[in-house]
Amino acid sequence: MTSDPAITQLATWLARTDVRLEVAPSDFAILHSDAVDILVHSEALPPLRITVFDEYGDLGTHDALLAIVLIGRGFGEIADAGDAASWALAEGLDPDDLACQTLHQQLCAARSTFLEAWGAIPDVVSDLDWQLNAGIAQTLRRRAGLLPKA
Repeated sequence: MTSDPAITQLATWLARTDVRLEVAPSDFAILHSDAVDILVHSEALPPLRITVFDEYGDLGTHDALLAIVLIGRGFGEIADAGDAASWALAEGLDPDDLACQTLHQQLCAARSTFLEAWGAIPDVVSDLDWQLNAGIAQTLRRRAGLLPKA
């Protein structure tokens, strides 16, 4: 079921990195109800905890491809924001909240560690496709069992 080139690209990246992903509750859910942690396990590093905002409930499936896309999207938000306050506002968080500042620091550190260890995650899902549940986003969700088979 990996005939879509984007699915193949994500699956190949996951196989090459040999990471294992585990979805876990987040201590930061108090800041944002959609906060979920993804623990990245590998032989190379101790587990790396990455908080993502799963507004569509995709991680309820524990699907590795959806998890890696959410990590990549979260890392992109951090890079695009440029600073903690801009990131917080973009995520709907209070930039003056100490917990929010702590989360931003942890995510920046996790992003650096992740990128150094495994490189960038293939960016195969456009923002529009993700938000509209179209294209590859829909294919990923269907593959994970969130949508009926076509």
